[in-house]
Amino acid sequence: MFRRILITLATVAALLSCAGCIVTASTYDAKVREVETLRDAYASTNREKSRLAGEVETLSKQVAGQNIALQELSSRADACEVERTREKAE
Repeated sequence: MFRRILITLATVAALLSCAGCIVTASTYDAKVREVETLRDAYASTNREKSRLAGEVETLSKQVAGQNIALQELSSRADACEVERTREKAE
């Protein structure tokens, strides 16, 4: 009788410990999948960041070129205005 109780208790303990291992393993697997998903998202974000940095650099160069062109046109407009004023004075 005592032996039967010990066997039953050992069986229950084994089942409970196994169930814990299964839950722990499935929780671990879920966390591993979550980490992999986050790692992929982080890598994707870094690629997008690099792409956008290149785009910003290109646009900054375009803006600088347009500012130079605007200054040149403004200087030409001022020169034309001075010339027109001089012609009116004559």
